[in-house]
Amino acid sequence: MCRITASISPARTTSEDILCGSPRSLLVQAGAVKGRFQDDGWGIGFFREGGREAIIKSPLPARLNAGTFCRAAAKARSRVTLAHVRYASAPGVPMAKQVRMENTQPFSGGGFIFAHNGTLFIKDEIRSLLGKYASRIKGNGDSEVLFWQAMKMLDAYGSPAAALEAALDEIRTVWVSRRDSVPGRKFPYTGLNLFLASKDSLTVLCHAPRSDARASLMTPGWEYGRIAWHRKKNRVVFSSEPTDASPGWKKMNDPEIASASVSGGKLRLSLKRVQL
Repeated sequence: MCRITASISPARTTSEDILCGSPRSLLVQAGAVKGRFQDDGWGIGFFREGGREAIIKSPLPARLNAGTFCRAAAKARSRVTLAHVRYASAPGVPMAKQVRMENTQPFSGGGFIFAHNGTLFIKDEIRSLLGKYASRIKGNGDSEVLFWQAMKMLDAYGSPAAALEAALDEIRTVWVSRRDSVPGRKFPYTGLNLFLASKDSLTVLCHAPRSDARASLMTPGWEYGRIAWHRKKNRVVFSSEPTDASPGWKKMNDPEIASASVSGGKLRLSLKRVQL
């Protein structure tokens, strides 16, 4: 599973501290554990003045390109920033075809930026339901399919939180008739940690019902796949695990959707448990 870190604040600022400036930053997490290096690409998404989405990314390992990664973090001045380091795991795709620019996250389009942590085993079935959105897919991974599924649901329901919940519901509904195609699996995914950002909002679905007991990369006692969040002063950070050792980090429930938004210079945050 990959690593994701995102932040939202009323002020346009960089997130250099959580991306590359602390002992547990996203960059440090990428190379923290031998055998679990997040070496299959990286990307930083943000919003330019006026709200247009921007992505700086590379299919190269972040830990071996720290200077480039940190310079990108410094350029990402925005109210909302979303960054990803990748551990490729697209089902049914040879590794040589996975580690390519078109599969590197985050993805963007329609004023939104998206990243996913986990593996979806029924990507072809979900892609078959995308309709017009399927033509916008450029790569061969499951995460991009999830992005356009979220955008399909967003157009249908209007709310990012409703879109992510509807995407989860559709996946579980399809799984009822397709579970025999993936023997030995209790769920159609290892994780559906989904981050969906706009110029003034950040919505996060935490859902990773893993059957093993693997720990996170750098935080003792933190489950792998459990989203961390921290509100400090006028910023909220969501991350695959805490990006520093400061007190105040909380665990999202599983499954749960967090919705953070900026309006009138104020930051609002709500969390909603999802019923499966």
